[in-house]
Amino acid sequence: LKWSFIFKHWIGTLLLGTTLLTISPGFNPLNSSGVGQTLLFSILWFYYSSIYSIPTLICYTLAFYWLKNNTLNVNWIKMTLILITLAGITMTVGLTVQLMEPAIYYSIAALVTGILFKIEKV
Repeated sequence: LKWSFIFKHWIGTLLLGTTLLTISPGFNPLNSSGVGQTLLFSILWFYYSSIYSIPTLICYTLAFYWLKNNTLNVNWIKMTLILITLAGITMTVGLTVQLMEPAIYYSIAALVTGILFKIEKV
């Protein structure tokens, strides 16, 4: 199993989640002041989501280490890691922002990146 999967999934989820949240219908980047505000919002949201996702990343890494040492099917390991990410996203957003809209976008991003990235050496 590749350890790089952890960081690709983490960074991919943060980037895609921030992008999905930024282009959501709640924001209007079409006027000139909206583009600058949207860009600033994206940068700040990525920065804060990176910081707030560290506890989930630690749990994710520990689970990856434990699952890697067991003789489980790679698909089960991948599904378990994605579920840990979804639980971490839900708890973090629920405790900090208390709106579920960001959790939905980041969960979609976690599912997409988790499915697309390969976890095992080919």
